[in-house]
Amino acid sequence: MFGPLKWFAAILGRSSYPLPFARTLPAEPFLERAIVRVGHAPDPDRREEQFYSYFSEIWADGYEDGMAQQYAAYLPHIPKGCFLPFLDIGCGAGEFVQFLSTHGIPAQGIDSNAIEVARAKERGLDVHCADALSYLHTHQGCFSGISLIEVIEHIPPGSIAPLLSAIYRALAPDGVVLLETINIKNPIAVNTFYTDPTHTRPIPSDYLAFLTQWMGFADANIVYSSPMAFTYEQSLDPSRAYFSYAIIAKKRPMIPL
Repeated sequence: MFGPLKWFAAILGRSSYPLPFARTLPAEPFLERAIVRVGHAPDPDRREEQFYSYFSEIWADGYEDGMAQQYAAYLPHIPKGCFLPFLDIGCGAGEFVQFLSTHGIPAQGIDSNAIEVARAKERGLDVHCADALSYLHTHQGCFSGISLIEVIEHIPPGSIAPLLSAIYRALAPDGVVLLETINIKNPIAVNTFYTDPTHTRPIPSDYLAFLTQWMGFADANIVYSSPMAFTYEQSLDPSRAYFSYAIIAKKRPMIPL
């Protein structure tokens, strides 16, 4: 009964481009790339705990250059000449900590993944295995800046506000918070967001900007990075043309209402 309808719908839904009905492509060598970057094959007895370290290294050659460009876009917003360290939460293998250190900014990192922390320590970085909230509560007023680079989308929605509150208290006056995440207004970014099984839900830039203001931060800016516009119209709208965005704001004395 529904056969003709399905056939008609399929005809209407086909691309107008001269594409074959089906195409077979080899999968990307994700695991091979990860093994090269990590430096050794996964331990058969520790595959579950090592999964994320390898998964985080699956991207194609050249992504490191893009990451460096992304980090460089944040440098104008990061305090310099400050004796207090900059803290990267969820630092992974320490890429951002290393970037800041090479630019003369004292930096340290924390991560709850012991294997990632071990990888960062192999680079000689000041990185510790710790729970973010516990660490922040014992280091109030200690940091010139605090970042979460592609981390906040891993956090349960109800835990974001308490974390931002703890970050506010852990920053010195005029300290900077940097919150980078995937820009879900970009169509490619949406696919990438759901590639990672540990992501909770996408975070729109408007909500995150408001939340930082609500938690006491001021002078908020949105830094868009990694351009991926497909049309002229997209290129005119930064909120759609870029793969990532970051909210950068400062700790200012709260004005009583």
